[in-house]
Amino acid sequence: MKKVNQKLQLLLFLLTMIFSFFSCTKKSQDTIRIGILEGPSVISFIKMIEKPMKISGKKVEIIIKSEPQQIQALMIQKELDFAVLPTVMAANLYNKGVNFRMLACPIWGTMYILSNDPAIKSIQDLENKNIGIFGQGITPDILLQNLLKINNVKNLRIDYTFTTNSDLANALLQKKIRCAVISEPLVSVLLTKDTTIKNITKLNCEDYINNLDTDIFVQTAFTVNNTFSEKYPEMVKYICDEYSKSCNFVNSQPLEAANLAVKLKILPDLNTAMLSLPLCNIHYVSAFAIEQELKHYLHLFLNYDPKSIGGKIPAKDFIYQTY
Repeated sequence: MKKVNQKLQLLLFLLTMIFSFFSCTKKSQDTIRIGILEGPSVISFIKMIEKPMKISGKKVEIIIKSEPQQIQALMIQKELDFAVLPTVMAANLYNKGVNFRMLACPIWGTMYILSNDPAIKSIQDLENKNIGIFGQGITPDILLQNLLKINNVKNLRIDYTFTTNSDLANALLQKKIRCAVISEPLVSVLLTKDTTIKNITKLNCEDYINNLDTDIFVQTAFTVNNTFSEKYPEMVKYICDEYSKSCNFVNSQPLEAANLAVKLKILPDLNTAMLSLPLCNIHYVSAFAIEQELKHYLHLFLNYDPKSIGGKIPAKDFIYQTY
């Protein structure tokens, strides 16, 4: 009797595994997965989150993660059809053979230098001070180093002990540190919670193309899996159009967008949301239209640490043109 029960249990287990396999396969075929990060990326997708989409019978699923490494892992595992992540990381993955190509830049710089020290009013005041930053050798660190060099700021001690944007924000709020590089939307949360915290400056590139005041802060890449784009080019175009509309909605109807962000629990209250939206710098621009800006931006990282982008500027094929 015991052997019979064991055989039945084994049979049930095998049937469950087979059913799960086919269920997952069917779901995979019927679902378009878009991986995005908490913060400005979520706000940029706000209309697509509010009203889940279906395209040609396929459900669009938006997967939200807190860290870029989580999005990267899903891309490597071929679990995503689209992904939003730092442009530097997208270039690195492409150079290492992960077949995601860049469709657009939706977010143009969301990192700011904040301080609760009244003596710090400009970037020049950072000399001989301490500043907290999350992540050594990644986007905020490299851009800060570049900004310090351009402005000839010396003897600034950088504290890398805080590993996430949230940890850093809490430390600033609790006055464990006096100055930090913080990414939106936590910038707005901090400015709303504590009036002693001031926005000193945006962490920008301070670099231009042919001496023109052209924004090269191509911080974020909206990318597509090459297999998906080859199989469904019309769906890629449709997704891009819908995403562009969502980004435009944030800018053209800020009050409605702010209320929606609160309703969806993306931001805590209306005041914070209204402060946050412009600081998110959401502007959907197709990658083919900013090819020079993209190269110029990536050169900053190539010059500082070639490994950060995979050792070279990605080939022209890195950019996917939908039209």
